[in-house]
Amino acid sequence: MRPARSTRRARTWAAAAGIALLAGSLAACGGDSEDTTSAGDDVSASAAGDELATAMKALDAYPVPTEKLDRIGSVAGKTIFYVPLTKQAPQFTTTEKALAVAAEAAGLRLQVCDGKGTPTDIGGCIGQATDAKAAAIIADAIPYALAANGFDAAQKAGVPVVLSNQVPDPAHPASKTLAWVPVPGSEQQIRLFDWIASDSKGKANILVNQSSDGPSPTRYVADGKAALKKSCPGCKLTINKVTSSNFALVPSSTSAVLLKEPAINYVDAQFEQYLQPTQGGVQQTSRTDIKVVTGSASLGGLKALKSGSLTAVTAQAAAFQGWVNTDAALRLILGQPMPEYNIPTRLFTKDNIDDVELTEKAELSGEWFGPVTFTDDFKKLWGTA
Repeated sequence: MRPARSTRRARTWAAAAGIALLAGSLAACGGDSEDTTSAGDDVSASAAGDELATAMKALDAYPVPTEKLDRIGSVAGKTIFYVPLTKQAPQFTTTEKALAVAAEAAGLRLQVCDGKGTPTDIGGCIGQATDAKAAAIIADAIPYALAANGFDAAQKAGVPVVLSNQVPDPAHPASKTLAWVPVPGSEQQIRLFDWIASDSKGKANILVNQSSDGPSPTRYVADGKAALKKSCPGCKLTINKVTSSNFALVPSSTSAVLLKEPAINYVDAQFEQYLQPTQGGVQQTSRTDIKVVTGSASLGGLKALKSGSLTAVTAQAAAFQGWVNTDAALRLILGQPMPEYNIPTRLFTKDNIDDVELTEKAELSGEWFGPVTFTDDFKKLWGTA
């Protein structure tokens, strides 16, 4: 694996102990808030130091694996399924488009099935792929426990599964038929909190609209909270749980918390899919002093930052992830060893957004995060260049 710019970029998040699907994780959101306060007044000097500066820079090179694939020609004409948790998330659209290009480069066909944020639809997609005798299933942001029967049945039927955008579940370790592609959800949350700590000079009162779609988003915020206690002991954090299965309640639950806690001056929509309803909730309060940030941003989020309606965003290299997911699927199909994958992230603010080309072409090329040569690098690994 070629190293990233710093060890921060190469961090792999360990599996959470005793991970389990949260009860009602895809139930209606609203009215479920958690308030956490830490002591102290001064922001740590490290909060706005080298970590933030590094987080705002593009990589010198993408962390493309170095282990070559053999017998790639044997997969020609086979079909892989891509099942995102919900196509409401713009990031998944970018990954899907990159997957289509990567699959074609590998001689594969791509079938997409929208999980729509519900266990029924997700299970239906996985069952469809299994019945179709797919070469592999790539599930994006879907907790194993949410579709355990389907994932188990697929592997039993000889259909390997790649789980992306999830914290690895120790109850279902990687195997010859199951691969985990960890993503930097915690990394993004920590960098947003670091930026808020710096921007507020250690006096931020933050509301996070945290996704309750499974255990991984909770883990990301928990890691961010732990870092916040160190970087900003004078900051306060309030958590409002939301879900992709019921966007209609996000504005009202957001405004309710803001009215209850008028000292809140930063609002964080954990993922961009929650950004619009979160901003709607802020607008309902008629407050103009609140700064809004978001994670897992796409082109829309970066444009909002440019226009001034957002103050900071983090994003992960969703196009690169499409190629990584394809590489992982190929290795499962061919029975070859799985490398360690790392998905780059970047923090965007008013200080670096003017250096970014805000077009769909630029987003799909991956140039926001580093050199665009990674597609050729993967083709060379696969022997298709």
